[in-house]
Amino acid sequence: MKEDFLKKVSAELKIIRIENDDLQEDLALKSGVAASTISKYEAGEKNMNLLKIEQILKPYNIDLYVFFERIFAKTQSKE
Repeated sequence: MKEDFLKKVSAELKIIRIENDDLQEDLALKSGVAASTISKYEAGEKNMNLLKIEQILKPYNIDLYVFFERIFAKTQSKE
């Protein structure tokens, strides 16, 4: 269950970055999170905390509530 949730969070971070036409390097510059760390987050290879997710989302003006709502909506549509 934990791995499944991490995959959903990782995938959504990547989707948001791509929707904004950013490379990992672009997001790194905007968020202050290293591109290598973003890569590991998106691949689900590294755990992240809420503060780090918030830091990555800040350049896109997406708060945690909206972020998790997006994930929840996609989960519900698959059921």
